[in-house]
Amino acid sequence: MDSRKRRDGRYIEKIGTYDPIKKDDNVIISEERVQYWLNEGVQLSDTVKSMLSHKGILLKNYLKKSNLNDELKNQEIQKWETLRKEKAKQKEAFKKLKTEEKPIEKKKEEDKEDSIEQKETEDKKVKAKESVAEKKKEENKKESVKQKDVDDKKEVDKKDKTKEKPAEKKKEENKKESKKQEKINEKTNTNKLKKDETEKSK
Repeated sequence: MDSRKRRDGRYIEKIGTYDPIKKDDNVIISEERVQYWLNEGVQLSDTVKSMLSHKGILLKNYLKKSNLNDELKNQEIQKWETLRKEKAKQKEAFKKLKTEEKPIEKKKEEDKEDSIEQKETEDKKVKAKESVAEKKKEENKKESVKQKDVDDKKEVDKKDKTKEKPAEKKKEENKKESKKQEKINEKTNTNKLKKDETEKSK
């Protein structure tokens, strides 16, 4: 791509493609044409440089220009390929581990939610028990007050009856005394009449 042209404008030569949707093998590059343009002194952008480095093209270009013999060059390329394979394996292992961790994390999250739900249920039960206990306590208190009122009333009634008894007793005694006095008076009157009759007969 000519840097003097716009990004989506006309290109000098198409040497590869990049598909950002694909995760693996998303870069297809013609190594032969890249080497040609590198030899021509083309200036690479950071993105293109990263892609070429990932494909090992920059390393091969560097080794090509170096004074190393073919055997050393092949060794360096093999080292790079081995390192790349190890990185790919590590990446795959990490990806697999992350995939395995997801169900564990999900289970932990579910267990946490269950624990929270269980705690809320237990709290509701405790509150319900406390409410029942409080209600029963209130009822017992009302019953106690009611019983106290009844007992107080009984005590008052008892005192009133105790007060009434001497008055009734006195009233009864007065009644008896009155009857006794009436009998005495009646007897006295009878004796007086007899005496008057005796005196008249004389």
